[in-house]
Amino acid sequence: MRYNDRIKIVTTQSVDGELGPVTKKIVSDWIECRITGVSQAMNIGVFGKYNSNALAVHFKGGLGTISGVIYQGIERKPEVVIKARKNTIVVIQGV
Repeated sequence: MRYNDRIKIVTTQSVDGELGPVTKKIVSDWIECRITGVSQAMNIGVFGKYNSNALAVHFKGGLGTISGVIYQGIERKPEVVIKARKNTIVVIQGV
């Protein structure tokens, strides 16, 4: 599989602030990935409908917790994160 697309990952980290713990967003650098469409079976399983404009983002290797991805300049919340073999697949809602 060719990983010729690039995307940024957003994670959250809890740090101590003046009034208690504060969550902080951390944006990664560009990560290589493969962006594909989603099958009808996946649409039914995730969204409960046949047609959607969802996208599957395939990453090499295992990634930690993902709270969002930045795709085409817009931060999107992942609908499903699938750990498969040595890959991580994140399903996001398309434009």
